[in-house]
Amino acid sequence: MEDVIGGHTDPERFGGFLAEWRTRLCERTERAVAAISAIDGVEGLILAGSIGAGQPWPLSDIDLLPIYGDQKQSAAREAVEAARLALIDQWLDEGWWTGVDIGRLCFTAEELRRVFHSPDPDPVPLLTDDRWYHSIDKGYRGRPVHDPQGLAKPLAGWFTAHRFDAVVVDARLERDRHECRAAMQRLNGACATGDLPAGYQALLEGVKWLRTGWLERWGERDNSLARFGTRFDRLAAAQGHAALAETLNTLSGLDAATAEDRMRSAPAWVIERRDRQWAARAATDEAVTPLENDRDTLRVSTQYELQRVGGPPFPNWLGIPAMVAELRRRRYELGALAAIP
Repeated sequence: MEDVIGGHTDPERFGGFLAEWRTRLCERTERAVAAISAIDGVEGLILAGSIGAGQPWPLSDIDLLPIYGDQKQSAAREAVEAARLALIDQWLDEGWWTGVDIGRLCFTAEELRRVFHSPDPDPVPLLTDDRWYHSIDKGYRGRPVHDPQGLAKPLAGWFTAHRFDAVVVDARLERDRHECRAAMQRLNGACATGDLPAGYQALLEGVKWLRTGWLERWGERDNSLARFGTRFDRLAAAQGHAALAETLNTLSGLDAATAEDRMRSAPAWVIERRDRQWAARAATDEAVTPLENDRDTLRVSTQYELQRVGGPPFPNWLGIPAMVAELRRRRYELGALAAIP
């Protein structure tokens, strides 16, 4: 489960990383940028995500949005992936793995020259392309770190300038509603066939899209998958919607009693992620309760493990409902919440 916990690491070695995490993360970001910028065909890079926005924490990935030369894109992408894996292997040997997220969200130089022929292109037609749709969010407050063609700077600026335009927010709200409806349709299908894991996964997807829709209404965005639940709960409370947040936790099997029960039977890798995440939060003086940290850990770990689960009996820590009737009940409750404007 390296994608979830970053590979197994001795706690003392991870503690050494935490002691100087800002310096180490800065050094790794510089190494990643230098390695990928040197690849033939990479004509621009935007440092995105929490690091690009100046809001890193010890478990931050290094998010990069590349610009490729039109005739060199295929070879460059292969070389970028090889460089990404080599960096991760080096860092795991150093005691802690830092993810490098660079992949399908990319652009070509010719594409950007065409788009920015107008100094401030309209976001509406661009957002029909998933690359632009997701990049405007990931690239919000990002910064160019490699720009020999002068293309990364206007692209990064455009992302930040337009992320919260009314038309962009409306488009994202419609996407959230669409994805939530699609998840509930998958949940209906799973209930009809008695597929409890698939139904539970669809339920959790529906909850996720409902949360992101509320964030959008509040002028906020999801900027940390690992801590998304706690952040949502606190924003909801500030907006007078604490009851909504608690209901969504209950639908996800993350009410206080159930979360505690699930964590008691969680496998070693989940416990390791929980402990590592707790230590990382302590290193940044983030005020968080054990329950909030457990919920965040279970939320992410369950999402990954449900893609691999086989037949019954299902591990208790996953929180899969025991009966189709329970899934249907939760689907009805989720549907009622999704109907709220």
